[in-house]
Amino acid sequence: MNGDFQYQNFNIHRGMVAESKSLRLENLYELSVNELGLQQKKRDQTIAFYIAVISFVIPAIINMKASLYAKGSGFLALYVLGVMLVQVVMRYRIYKEVYWITCRTITQLFQYKEDQINKDLIQHLYYKNIVINSNTVLVLQGTEERKEVNFFKTFRKIQNSAETILYNVMVLMFSLVLWIATYMLIPFEGYNFAIATVFVLVNLIYWSRYYYKHLTKIYEVVLNKKDDSFNAVFSKAWFLHMY
Repeated sequence: MNGDFQYQNFNIHRGMVAESKSLRLENLYELSVNELGLQQKKRDQTIAFYIAVISFVIPAIINMKASLYAKGSGFLALYVLGVMLVQVVMRYRIYKEVYWITCRTITQLFQYKEDQINKDLIQHLYYKNIVINSNTVLVLQGTEERKEVNFFKTFRKIQNSAETILYNVMVLMFSLVLWIATYMLIPFEGYNFAIATVFVLVNLIYWSRYYYKHLTKIYEVVLNKKDDSFNAVFSKAWFLHMY
C-alpha cells in the first residue's frame, strides 16, 4: 500500500527552481496567515462569549424565585450551550493546524517557477509538511515499517500547548455547570454529590478523548498513507486548490 501512495514521492528537478518569488504565492501566503490568526481570534471570542453568558446567567438563576428543578434546568441549558460551543472551539483548533501546514507549504512553493507548480507538487509538499508537523503532536512507536501512536505519551504531549489549555478551560467551565445541574436535578437525596461528581468525571474523560481523537486524526495519513485520510485534511486547505 505504501508504495502506491501518490503523495509521498515526487520528482523535483533543478529546472523547477524559481529565481524570484511569485506575487500570486505571496498573496496566498498572506491570506493563509490572516486566516490562521482569524481562527485564533474566533476561538478566543467563543470562549469569552461563554464566560460572559455564564457570568450573567448563573447569578440570575440563583436569585430566581423558582423551584430547585427549574434552577437545575437552567444550569443544564448552560451546559448544553457549552457543549455546542466547545465543538466550535475544536473546529477552530483543527483549521488552525490545517492553515499552519498550508503556510509552510506555500513558503516552500516560493522556490519553484510558477509554470512548474501543479497539483501533484503541491500535494507532495503538503503531505511532507503533515509528516513534519506530526512530530509536534504525535509520539510514535514501533518500527519504520509498522508505526503506531503511543496514546499516553501523545495525550501527555498535547496537554502542554496553549490551545489545549484554552480548550480544557472551556471544558472545566461547563463541567462545573453540569455538576451544579446534576446536583439540583438528581432526586436521590444524600447521593447528589457523589452522582454529580461521577457525571462530571465521565464528562471530562469524554471531552478529553474528543479533543485527542479529532486532533490526531489530522495526522492519520502519516500512519495509514490512505488517500481518504490525506484528502480529509487537504480539502480544508482551500487556498491551494486553485492550482
